[in-house]
Amino acid sequence: MSSPQYLSSRVYHSYNRFLKPLLICMIFSVGLVYGQRSFSPNRFDSILLKKTESLRIQGDYESLVRLNKDYLNIAKENKYKEGIILCYLNISNISSTIGNYRRGLSYLSMAEKELKTVNSPVLKARMYQEHGQLNGVIGLYKSALSLNSKGLYYVKNVSDKDQKKFYLHKLYANRANFLYKDNQPDSAYYYLQQGKKIDVQGVSLNALLARHHLRYTKRKDSTLIYLNKACKRIVNTGKVNVQTGFLYLIHGDYYFEVGDYKEALSYYDKALDNYNKTNRLYYIPGIYESIAKTYRMLNEPEKEKEAMEKYTEEKTALENIQSEAINISIDHMLAEKDEESNGLQKKLYFYGSAVVIAIIVIFFLVYRHNRSLRQRQNEFKYEAISLKNRINDSFDELVTLAKKNDSTFLTRFQEIYPDFCTKLLDINPKLGASELAFCAMIKLNFTSKEIAEYTFIQHKSVQQKKHRLRKKLNVPTEQELFIFFDSL
Repeated sequence: MSSPQYLSSRVYHSYNRFLKPLLICMIFSVGLVYGQRSFSPNRFDSILLKKTESLRIQGDYESLVRLNKDYLNIAKENKYKEGIILCYLNISNISSTIGNYRRGLSYLSMAEKELKTVNSPVLKARMYQEHGQLNGVIGLYKSALSLNSKGLYYVKNVSDKDQKKFYLHKLYANRANFLYKDNQPDSAYYYLQQGKKIDVQGVSLNALLARHHLRYTKRKDSTLIYLNKACKRIVNTGKVNVQTGFLYLIHGDYYFEVGDYKEALSYYDKALDNYNKTNRLYYIPGIYESIAKTYRMLNEPEKEKEAMEKYTEEKTALENIQSEAINISIDHMLAEKDEESNGLQKKLYFYGSAVVIAIIVIFFLVYRHNRSLRQRQNEFKYEAISLKNRINDSFDELVTLAKKNDSTFLTRFQEIYPDFCTKLLDINPKLGASELAFCAMIKLNFTSKEIAEYTFIQHKSVQQKKHRLRKKLNVPTEQELFIFFDSL
């Protein structure tokens, strides 16, 4: 005979597995029926976005898909194109989040096709944000940054302040993440600061700032400060929260860095459990790799080997999914370029005759009446080419001297850019020759990694030098040093 406790447990599991999804569906259905009686685009958007965000944070993807497909039917029945696009974008996001990149790209393509018929900056910003994010998780970081730039362009034209803030915050966080993956930590930090101005307490931005200080500035106290800020904003619903996985991962990295390997393992296990429950396939191989490194520090070779085997297995599975998505994404980009090219050809064909006639007439008149002017223009052209060659030769010479760490680098730099060091010394007369040479390398657009390599110092020493220079030259933290030096 079953005990009351056992029966209670079975009832609870039955509720979670069968009754709960049915109950959610019934609640949504009642809301949808009511909504159809008095359809309002603003109410449609507001309710859908709130419900989608709530379920996304909870990781309830089954209910998310059902919700958006139901709302998609309503949008189609009411011929509400913006609503159709919004549902497509939501389903694309859900699909990509759980590793179904093919379906994510498919719904993005449908959204993009519909967007050609409407003028909605906010939906275009959202579409490019989602497209950029999807390209980021499959490793196409250059493409992700390009798409993100388009999203930032459109979000500036969004009139609603709350919507503009919401999407700008996401675009800045995404861009910072792509820049980290593309080995541009300084630029990434700049966009984190831009996002922080919009939402000081944002979970994703504070989590990324915590990771930045842990990896690049090595300020562990700052890491904990930003981690605590992010943790305070986590919505506690009693369910698995997708935002906590990344925070567990950073906590694990923090304890690894301070040498508390058992605590690091504890947090890595929590992160792994969270990502498994929320189907975040993208992060799982990296966690197994971190677990393997931790077992190595604990001198447990068998567990290290087991974790590395899981890492290889998960990484291979993810790469197979990513490869398929990369091919689809590249095909999409090529098709888009072909479409642009075909459209251009049609326009050229349509206006071709008029343009050719106009060019012939103008050319004849210019040739007949301005031969002497043409001669002078040719002279100027030759002079410009000569000047350009001299500038390019000088720039190449400076780069070569810098790469060789040649002692004559600064002297030659001052000959080519005579005002640069003078203006720096006007700001701070106490700058030394080594600091001026360091500034010159940044002016020539050398990355931190390249400066470290050519001057034979560690990457973190370059970061420290940059930090000290900011103080000496009063450069704001939100402004990149290259931009500051270039403006001089």
